Amino acid sequence: MHAHTIRNVLAKPAKAHFRFRGCLHAQKSSQRPPLRYATTLSAPAPASPDDADIIADFDLPQAPHRSSILTPTGLFGHSLLTTPASFINLADSTLLRAQLLTRRITNARGSREELFKVVKNLDRLSDMLCGVIDLAELIRNAHPDPSWVQSAEHVYERMCEFMNVLNTHVELYEVLRAVLADPQVVKSLGPEAHETALIFWRDFEKSGINLPPAQRTKFVSLSTEILVLGRQFLNETASARPPAVIKPSELKGLKDKAMGARLRLQAEFTQRDLMVYPGSLQAQMIMHSAPQEEPRRKVYMAANSSTPEQIETLEKLLRARGELARLVGKESFAHMTLTDKMAKSPESVMRFLEALMDHTRPYARQALRILSMRKQEHLHTEPFPTIQAWDRDYYCPPEPPAPPVALPPLTLGTVFMGLSRLFRNLYGVTLRLTEVAPGEVWHSDVRKLEVVDEQSGVLGWIYADLFARRGKPGGAAHYTVRCSRRTDDDDEHGDFAGVRDESVLGTAQPSRRFDALNRTRIPGVEGTFQLPVVVLLCEFTRPSISRGPTILAWHEVLTLFHEMGHAMHSMFGRTEYQNVSGTRCATDFVELPSILMEHFLNSPIVLSLFDVNGNVPIRQPGHHHEDPCRSIDTHTQILLAALDQIYHSPAVLAPRFDSTAALAHLYDARGLIPYVPGTSWQTQFGHLFGYGATYYSYLFDRAIASRVWRKLFLHDPLNRRMGEEYKNEVLRYGGGKDPWEMVSKLLDAPEMENGDAEAMAEVGRWKIEDEVSVPGRH
Repeated sequence: MHAHTIRNVLAKPAKAHFRFRGCLHAQKSSQRPPLRYATTLSAPAPASPDDADIIADFDLPQAPHRSSILTPTGLFGHSLLTTPASFINLADSTLLRAQLLTRRITNARGSREELFKVVKNLDRLSDMLCGVIDLAELIRNAHPDPSWVQSAEHVYERMCEFMNVLNTHVELYEVLRAVLADPQVVKSLGPEAHETALIFWRDFEKSGINLPPAQRTKFVSLSTEILVLGRQFLNETASARPPAVIKPSELKGLKDKAMGARLRLQAEFTQRDLMVYPGSLQAQMIMHSAPQEEPRRKVYMAANSSTPEQIETLEKLLRARGELARLVGKESFAHMTLTDKMAKSPESVMRFLEALMDHTRPYARQALRILSMRKQEHLHTEPFPTIQAWDRDYYCPPEPPAPPVALPPLTLGTVFMGLSRLFRNLYGVTLRLTEVAPGEVWHSDVRKLEVVDEQSGVLGWIYADLFARRGKPGGAAHYTVRCSRRTDDDDEHGDFAGVRDESVLGTAQPSRRFDALNRTRIPGVEGTFQLPVVVLLCEFTRPSISRGPTILAWHEVLTLFHEMGHAMHSMFGRTEYQNVSGTRCATDFVELPSILMEHFLNSPIVLSLFDVNGNVPIRQPGHHHEDPCRSIDTHTQILLAALDQIYHSPAVLAPRFDSTAALAHLYDARGLIPYVPGTSWQTQFGHLFGYGATYYSYLFDRAIASRVWRKLFLHDPLNRRMGEEYKNEVLRYGGGKDPWEMVSKLLDAPEMENGDAEAMAEVGRWKIEDEVSVPGRH
């Protein structure tokens, strides 16, 4: 989970009601359960010529863009985005239009007709700003040209500064309050418009908009402090820990004999002990391969150490969040944050975590017993010695994910072809490579895919920037550059009512042209829509003449499927308001589509789609044994989610709050592997900043995704009727519909619709795997 995540409002300068939600980096679902099948499976559609084109374009080294376009353009086809200076010009133009639209909204109470347009205009204002900020966020992370990056940083800061002003704009808040207090106006709002209005309302109130001036000033001060402390905390999580001092004699018998020999030679050459830094290849090797316990203990202690300053930074951050919540009348930061999430409250989160822990604990205990038996046999101890934190990887070395059936090497093009075939079977949608004009993309590696519906035509575009290069961020990410929304009822001319200054009208033109691109009418859907544009960033190996095409490891296939789940959520979202489009939904709901995509890789019939000629045999695997240690890892994730709740509870405002003591107490009370005195791992828990009080979300969505997979797709993964039902009941609504209502209807579980604490507990009882081995059977 990293960098371009769903943003907590306080994690970025941009404020909540103009938030630009991204996604979690790919996290792989650990267990791969046995598969069950219906008697009759839906037959896969054959590969198309477009599928073959995808293979060729992604797999041939330095494949040229298939383009007959000679006229140069700017980034994403915007003719005005040809230089870094033009991007700054676009930002200036957008800020002017935003100021005019803000003035129009604040004057709305003077006109009955304008009052009915307030929600639409607030959403337009958000879209206007987010369209530039999201683009700046992408450019500053992906563009190889430092001048472009510098301009993107400048644009990002200026636009976010304006958002900060809007977030505490009393007149905007008062107008929205007038709208929601007017029965006739409220009655005119459809469900999606009403939900959008409530999003703005809740976010205004989270920002302390209705506080007295002195308290509002305090709110702004605390928000700034939280931002500064959060950045400092993240910097410190990435800082190097001091090395462990390892004696060469402690490395005797290393399983990795080659690495062990190199380390001993290094020690003999320098004639001193080895300095092994946490996170290094040597540290990993020692944790996995050193038979003696002492070097593993030393590496563990070094890796989980903290300075007093690092602990102080975290605790200041947690206290500031607690004070901010109290300032707006909430019991804790968790209470403030979870109001608009599926969970609604920290008490409900704990109901979910307790239920999930009750299910997971027996399997984790059994796994620990197996490790204990291995340790007993290894060290010739009394029965069932205690497994310590540094024993886990030695007695149960982590294994890379693997497919459920034997597969030939999978090239990048082959996997994209399989994705296209899967989407065609499920949704009647294909991926089609399209031409890229000169200047349209930021690097020659980038490929452009049209997402094409068999009835509606083009739904949107995916720009795939998939190969590693110097300066490009690591990991995988899904960026929403432009959301879908309805545009034919914008009444944009009303923004310029009373403006006679030709220079103002001229300055506004670049932004108006920027907004007007990629709009279309969709058959069967009323109105004209802005089509979505997303970018996928990965760090796969580039194909070359010497190495041939890019061959993906299985964890990379999982990553690509995960990120494409986010992308298709953006593509299918057909809401009239951008604030609820696609992945702009509740933090604890947004990972459902991406995690569900990973489940399809458990199906041999889905894996057969990777073979363009249909030669891969589809066979049900035999006994699909799972690594028993994965249940230990799941239990650990539950503990971390519980720790996140503790750290954002009222406890942080107690005078003697001690984050290390809280961690130790949690592990002593609920942990399976003993807490190690002298360690303070919490200073490396980077997600405490971006996912404060919502770290449970990934576990929660894993549980829902497993349930959806079992009920809709397990027995017939290519069933078109089920695919259409999932698309129409979940994906198309984004955040425009209560996710509990969507889940309950999709799963035919009306008892879940109200989303109360019992519903949260029920999701915990659903488990997070499709099927877990019975203890004792491995």
